[in-house]
Amino acid sequence: LRLGGEGTPPPETRLRVRGYFSRRPAYRNLHVSRPGEWGLNVKSRALMVAVGSAPGRGLRLLAGLRQWLLRPVDQAEGPGALLARALVFGDARRVPPEWRTGLRRAGLSHVLAVSGLHVGLLLGGFWWIFGALPGRLAWVGAISILLLYGCLVGPRPSFLRAAVMALLVILSMALERPPQALNSLCAALVLILVFDPDAGDDLGFRLSFLATAGILVLAPRLLHWWWQTGPAGLTRPAAIALAATVAAQLATLPLTAVEIGLVTPLSPVLNLAFVPLTALTLGFSLVWVVVAALASVPALTVVAEPGARVLGAVLDLLSLPFALLAHLPPGSWLALPVSVDPGAALALAIWLGVLVSGFRRALWGLTLVLVCSPALPGQEPSLAMLDVGQGEAVLFRSGERGPVILVDGGGFRRGNFAEAALLQALAAEGVHRIDLAILSHGDSDHCQGLVDLSRYLRIERLWAAPVEVRDGCGRALADRLRGRVRRVERGFVDRVGAWHLDILHPAPQRANGGNSASLVVRGCVDGSCVLLTGDLDIAGERELLARTRREGASVRSEILKVGHHGSRTSTGPALLASVAPRLALVSAGRRNPYGHPSAEVVARMERQGVRVLRTDLHGRIEVRFRRDGSGGRRLVLRVAAWPRREAG
Repeated sequence: LRLGGEGTPPPETRLRVRGYFSRRPAYRNLHVSRPGEWGLNVKSRALMVAVGSAPGRGLRLLAGLRQWLLRPVDQAEGPGALLARALVFGDARRVPPEWRTGLRRAGLSHVLAVSGLHVGLLLGGFWWIFGALPGRLAWVGAISILLLYGCLVGPRPSFLRAAVMALLVILSMALERPPQALNSLCAALVLILVFDPDAGDDLGFRLSFLATAGILVLAPRLLHWWWQTGPAGLTRPAAIALAATVAAQLATLPLTAVEIGLVTPLSPVLNLAFVPLTALTLGFSLVWVVVAALASVPALTVVAEPGARVLGAVLDLLSLPFALLAHLPPGSWLALPVSVDPGAALALAIWLGVLVSGFRRALWGLTLVLVCSPALPGQEPSLAMLDVGQGEAVLFRSGERGPVILVDGGGFRRGNFAEAALLQALAAEGVHRIDLAILSHGDSDHCQGLVDLSRYLRIERLWAAPVEVRDGCGRALADRLRGRVRRVERGFVDRVGAWHLDILHPAPQRANGGNSASLVVRGCVDGSCVLLTGDLDIAGERELLARTRREGASVRSEILKVGHHGSRTSTGPALLASVAPRLALVSAGRRNPYGHPSAEVVARMERQGVRVLRTDLHGRIEVRFRRDGSGGRRLVLRVAAWPRREAG
């Protein structure tokens, strides 16, 4: 069990903890995501008590040294201090979330990882200062500084890989043998997995080894090809840097396509700028951390404090490009969502292997095997209720080339839901832009996913009730899409592609939000209708039906998107009687703590002959509206999984 978080106790501390284990579920869409890692959730530090023996003296000294170095970093103000904490100690939790998102979109998240860059700077600096020492003494000193730094940052996969490789290189130098980089990489892989077999499950561990292998194996070939066939004018250092960046991208592409679902076309170019910038920032950060810590020693304050201030100001300036990444406009030019079947990813990996081996005929044959296959939506209109756990997201299509409508986007209160589920789900649908997003209401399980998604994909328009964009998540979404927001209420009608969309609720000028003010949308295509009710409760349903009867309007629909995840506070008998659906769709998380959908509501619908499909049981649910001989539409169903009791 690995512990992380604020105030983590020193290693070997025995703890008594009260909490619960949980992990992000797998989302069953056209792309089935992997479940997240198990995490121990502790509500309060008071529920974590140290018991038994304390850590040894050596570990206490290391913990004290770490706290001494961290104290001035935590007390400092300004973005440079946050960046220094991430670069020096590998703790990026305090880096602003928008910075981390910007780095991921640009394919630069690796710059915050403690890795070979840190090891190279540490050993290079040590050799520059103490290189005149006798050989064995210099080697012992280099190994000691590496082990000390490893104790300060912890057993992070990318650092372990670089550290073991560096130790093997130092050992080969001590034995007066030429170092073999690829052998060192393989030895590092074996050693780490022998001592920690679970490390192979860590995505960062796999990416670190693949990127390094790509640089060692692919970069020399790319560089040779460039000198043979590439245009002149590129300096040798720039060519080497570009070859290393492209090689790392190619080597990690199959894994990132499957695990993250995001390809960053501009990453090689941005890496050329940010890797040297990161190295410079890391160098200043290391010096600043030491100088700032020395400033806390009374005898050195007069000398060290001015130096710490100057270095802090320099770090604030160096942090500006990292902040600017967060403001790059979204689009496929920066971050392209992709959906790759694991078999296709394997084919791509073999393709890269053949590229290295030089078997051209096999290379072209394997290229045909590589299929990055988003599901083609076909020509008929369709809707897909995506599996987003205990949230909601419904996708409307008008055919292969028609506009894309997304109603709600699921979401977490914390974390990036676009990266966790939504990007890969949409990429598997062949969606790289949202023509219209509709927000039913501002709860995070409906809204936050749209906020996260807007950082990656272009959302052309947003419809939302005025009451929902005044504050909270709805306001944050409206601020991100400024100038593209249409405030809609009952009576608003529009046609988007094949879909005729009618807003039935809330009434104009409604002052109060909440579930009873959820946006109710009725979408129709050739007489077949779908009613989406957001989280509308029974009080809101009564208001909707009363107003509909007074105005002589209709809510009758073949498909009902069940309100509030099937809660017993929604989908009352009066609504069911008025809608008279043939099919009911429920979006709920598997084994959710709320008991959604309510057995009472499900039984009520089934008694009326309504077929109920649920994302917690069936995963993604797709309905295609296929033309029949009479000019109308018949419903064609497709789900990600049939429960055993329904199979066959």
